[in-house]
Amino acid sequence: MTSKSIKAMVASVTVGMLFILIGCSKVTQTTETVTTQTKSPSNSEETQGIVLLSGLPTLGTKDSIAILEMDPESPQFGDILYEYELPKYDAPLHHLYYSPNGRLYATGLGTQCSLAEVLLSRDAQGAPSINDVTCLDTQGQSVGEDIMWHTVNGKPHMFVTFMGGTGLDQVDAGSVGVFDPQSNELIKIIEARKSMVGEGQPYIMYPHGISAFGDRMVVTSSVHPNLTDGVGNAITVIDLNTLEPIENIVTEDAKPVGYPSSPVEVLFVRPSIVEGVEPAVLVNTMFGFETWKIPYNESDKSFGTPVKLYDGASAGTGVPLEFYGNQNELFISHGLPGVVKRYSLTDLPELVSSGADIQAEAGAHHMIFYKTASGKDVIAIQNNLLNLGNAADEDPTDVDFIAKLNHHSLTVHDLATGERLGEINIKERYNKGIDNIEALFGSGFVHHH
Repeated sequence: MTSKSIKAMVASVTVGMLFILIGCSKVTQTTETVTTQTKSPSNSEETQGIVLLSGLPTLGTKDSIAILEMDPESPQFGDILYEYELPKYDAPLHHLYYSPNGRLYATGLGTQCSLAEVLLSRDAQGAPSINDVTCLDTQGQSVGEDIMWHTVNGKPHMFVTFMGGTGLDQVDAGSVGVFDPQSNELIKIIEARKSMVGEGQPYIMYPHGISAFGDRMVVTSSVHPNLTDGVGNAITVIDLNTLEPIENIVTEDAKPVGYPSSPVEVLFVRPSIVEGVEPAVLVNTMFGFETWKIPYNESDKSFGTPVKLYDGASAGTGVPLEFYGNQNELFISHGLPGVVKRYSLTDLPELVSSGADIQAEAGAHHMIFYKTASGKDVIAIQNNLLNLGNAADEDPTDVDFIAKLNHHSLTVHDLATGERLGEINIKERYNKGIDNIEALFGSGFVHHH
């Protein structure tokens, strides 16, 4: 796909941005759930993924959390080994995260369940099962996105970005929730709306990505959850000693589709990732098609001038999304045309190619890493941006441009060669969309976001 066609496609994408994630008023949460055990796994749990699935109304299916066999060498490849039906929320759960001590959490794109703990355990026979999904009290913060655990002054905290902040009616919405990682209780809401702070003062708006090093945390300013009220073009630096924003840094150059750059995911490159590395922040801009580097001076805690490392508009890619890594490489997913680029971990914060692009499908997004039964290193890529239906199904939640970034599939590739070893089309096989994939009972990657 050429850069010209990428621009045209994403231009049609952005024109149709209408009320995707507008939340409904709060309702009493239902706790009724149904679990089903459908098959017994044939391979080890290392080859299994836990996924968030969205029901499609016209296809008569419901939201669920499922465990899938992901080994393309297995006769059960693509089978649902276990499924837990979720209550009907006003928007789907979106991201799964394991805490450092193994607890499983999910963020949600609506107002009724923007943050939840998933009680994943083993039954009496040792098989994985879900006992409950508990929606946590966010004190009105909505549209949860990313979670990060980080120690501040010797005390661990759980930080969560909420794109909807404390009110979806706010055109400059957005907040960061600080939670006690043991009790899940909210400690503080970090909020600094543009309309409430002085001219030129640091603000938090539509926060999505989050990362930290030492006592500095960075969050991105992406897009209002209703996709109509505003788009950001900067990251916010937060002082973790005071839990207050102290600086905004713009990451924007050309506007290939006429919108602000919309930084989406951010990664603070730090010594715990690459020994001896010169710290810096990497930023993916969803509508800018770019990856930026912001140097960081650890001695005086200052950030340097942003440098554009990758220009997707000229390279023929659009909608860069996630940062993932294993012991040797950093991987960046690009929703258009659907590729995962790979870079040498030891050369960070510079982006030095470590191999050919992995050819996935439109909407390339989340990923996990594992070994097949024979010991082959593989990567599984989720090819789906958001589950809002498809016009062909006459789905009332359909937004046409989203369908262009929803292949509804998982593709599995040889990590060494990029060869595609298998594909699971969730929509064709299960009449559902896929929101997220994580490795079962533990992170399948070194770092995320």
